[in-house]
Amino acid sequence: MSLEPLLLRLLLLHEAVVGYGSLDFNGVLQRAKHAAEWIFEDGKLEVVRPEAAIGLPARGRVPGGYGAYFPGPPEPLYLRLAYPKIDDATELRIAALFVDHLLAALEGAGYREELERQARIDWLTGLGSRRFLERRVQEGLGEGWGLALLDLDGLKQVNDTQGHLAGDRLLKALAESLRRYALEAYRLAGDEFVVVLSREDIPRLHRALEGFAVSYGVSWAEEAQGEALLALADARMYQQKRSRGRDR
Repeated sequence: MSLEPLLLRLLLLHEAVVGYGSLDFNGVLQRAKHAAEWIFEDGKLEVVRPEAAIGLPARGRVPGGYGAYFPGPPEPLYLRLAYPKIDDATELRIAALFVDHLLAALEGAGYREELERQARIDWLTGLGSRRFLERRVQEGLGEGWGLALLDLDGLKQVNDTQGHLAGDRLLKALAESLRRYALEAYRLAGDEFVVVLSREDIPRLHRALEGFAVSYGVSWAEEAQGEALLALADARMYQQKRSRGRDR
């Protein structure tokens, strides 16, 4: 290969690499697919499920191209650069360099998304996290919408008498019930949950709470916004808890 075409292809590779930095995981993959067509004549980047790549090397030459296993996050996959000229030593080196940069970009994007997912999702229940709820509340709720702050009564007693695994199962059961009734729910902390709901959602909330010992308070957007809205629901929840003579 003459020097000029090689330099042009390396410039195209550099352009693709520079463009990865601002993209999410799927964006990196899409850019890489386009870049493969620019850089490699008749080349094509394929994304293969790992189970369909059994027997292929974790990294290196594969029949008709170059392959590499990516372990995640967000999920494992196998990358295959199908390229008819892969037998040429120079082409093989360019393919390896292309895949090197792609794997690094996917790793960075994958971990960024995983950190964001962990910030949004409560690790135990799979509901929205407190941090994600705070963002949601800061955006403001429209007329007719509000918050229900729920407190799972007696969780401490379950933890003390049956163990924390039993307490965790109870928390997860309540979370699953809220999901089953398609309620927008978050775990605030410990035994406290928040549901963002409209007035029409109240009957579904009541059905979701059947069978659970729960105290709750509801506040509406017409009464407050932001942290004040959450504080109002919290005060009403404690008022109900005291009226029932319940403790934690």
